[in-house]
Amino acid sequence: MVEILAPVGNLNNLISAINAGADAVYLGLKDFSARKSADNFDFEELKYAVAYAKTFNVKVYLTVNTLVKESEINDFLSAINTVYSCGVDAFILQDIFLGKFIKEIMPNAVLHLSTQAGVCNVFGAKLAKRYGFSRVILARETKLKDIEEICKIIETEVFIQGALCTSLSGHCYFSSFIGGNSGNRGYCKQPCRKEYKYVVNGKIVKEGYLLSLSDLCVGDNISLLKQIGVKSFKIEGRMRSKEYVASAIAYYKELLKGNNDQKLLNNLKISFNRGDFTKGLAFSQDKNFVSHKVQSNIGLFVGKVAKIIKDAIVFDSKLEFLDGDAFKILRQDYEVGNAIALSVNGKIIIKYKGNVKIGDDVRLTKKVDLYDNLGIESKKKDIDVHVYIKENEKISLSALGETVVSSEVVMPAKTASATKEEVISNLNKTDIYPFKITPIFDEFYENAFIPKSVLNKLRAELYYKLFYKKIFKNAYNIEKYENISTIEYSVQNVKNAVIVSEYNDNMNDFDNVIYAPLDYNNLDKNLTNNNVWLYLPPFMSYSDIEIVKGHINKFKGVYADGVWAIEFCKDLGLKLFAGIGFNVFNSIDLNALYSENVYNVCASKELSLSDIKNLSSNLFVLSDSSIEIMDLI
Repeated sequence: MVEILAPVGNLNNLISAINAGADAVYLGLKDFSARKSADNFDFEELKYAVAYAKTFNVKVYLTVNTLVKESEINDFLSAINTVYSCGVDAFILQDIFLGKFIKEIMPNAVLHLSTQAGVCNVFGAKLAKRYGFSRVILARETKLKDIEEICKIIETEVFIQGALCTSLSGHCYFSSFIGGNSGNRGYCKQPCRKEYKYVVNGKIVKEGYLLSLSDLCVGDNISLLKQIGVKSFKIEGRMRSKEYVASAIAYYKELLKGNNDQKLLNNLKISFNRGDFTKGLAFSQDKNFVSHKVQSNIGLFVGKVAKIIKDAIVFDSKLEFLDGDAFKILRQDYEVGNAIALSVNGKIIIKYKGNVKIGDDVRLTKKVDLYDNLGIESKKKDIDVHVYIKENEKISLSALGETVVSSEVVMPAKTASATKEEVISNLNKTDIYPFKITPIFDEFYENAFIPKSVLNKLRAELYYKLFYKKIFKNAYNIEKYENISTIEYSVQNVKNAVIVSEYNDNMNDFDNVIYAPLDYNNLDKNLTNNNVWLYLPPFMSYSDIEIVKGHINKFKGVYADGVWAIEFCKDLGLKLFAGIGFNVFNSIDLNALYSENVYNVCASKELSLSDIKNLSSNLFVLSDSSIEIMDLI
């Protein structure tokens, strides 16, 4: 079985996703979530969300996918333990080493490795499986052939819809270094969505949203992903509307049935469409990959401006519009205005603002009845409630193996007695619970005196038990974490390293020279000293790895910026220098790397000097050079 996995940023979106037919949802806590700007959930809200989902057999995956500092580890572990007890189906983590540690102390926890860990080849998949993860969420850039091979190793989750990052996920430091808002810590301010100028020799070559990618929409290629073994199809968008969430679920559910419904795709475009969509890098880069002319939602094309009458536009369209529908006006793909549909004397007028001309494209970006037109019904769980009311006995209500009993026996009424209709009306008050109740009277005393407060209390007690009965697990007794390592640190006592794209004898003064060639096809050239590390970037496909494997023994070892290199070096018997891209943030990371006999380790460039001093004096630290703020593929 495959699943459609939907984003949930708040309770309304959770209910919308479940009603629309999501098989699973993912959501975040107020802390330790990579989407801090979403509403997210506190513990009580999470309990309700999980119980709501479990009512309809929908799985819940919790995102705790930020990098955790040493001073935060105990708070992080406490949070994990607490939410584990309320029945989440899996944790999504970025830090693969922290995940390994959690699996050791909480062996029944199910772990999914976040896309921010950059799994893009079989070596990353093997490492995740060895560390106890049951699923990997692939880097969005992963090639189709690599996806197919990874699916043979471990359960795989792939993004099919939503925003794309310009950088390889987990390796973008743009927001962090220009404003102190780390994407790896959940605070990304999306500077890649701003306008920029590309200047060469003082001349502007291009300007616009030069780093902003179009939204991903794999469309009917989902069938190919299913064919090669992908188990979970992920929709991005925890900060988007319930209309977007429901539209995306409806579209892809039908595609999996073999129905390519243009109307459902149109709904998805209206709800959010940056750049008229791209298929993404798995299916080769297309002309829509970068949305450099417009950054936000451009909706659905519905016509061209035919007339301009004062502050209103007229255009031909097959669609009918309602009061409150909204539009953007584009000219040669650039936004030049906006408009809104208003009801004036019973007639819809499209009022506009901006520099609009005849012939401009009109695009629908909001349809007030979009959600209603999806035909989504609110799901209710059918529950038969057995009612037992007998003279001189206690009242009992029973359903699904749960029973609640009153503290007092039923007495005859002195005036008006309770009726079946009153009992039924009371039981039908389901309040916050998604239940549809059918009362079944096993026994009913026609002359009973039943205070409303008694029936209210019993009803509330029974529905609480029914709603929450599936979610609670026993928490682990996790001891406070202290960095008392029993591992012999084998890091060499060296002082410096330099990364170069061309090697020469002047580099011999450095303790470590790391060779990052501009062309990996010529690794045997410009190399006069075999005391050199070969640089491997965070993203390497199977074909990339095949290029370097034949030359790897000419080097001292590998300096790598992707955690997949641990398994790569283990398989080939190579020395590993764990690079900055490993994002070593805490002693758990460090201890895990030393247990793998890693030769040298770099600290994450997002750590402060005091953070680094608290970890180890043996760590390499980026000390000179320009800052690489993105790893581009």
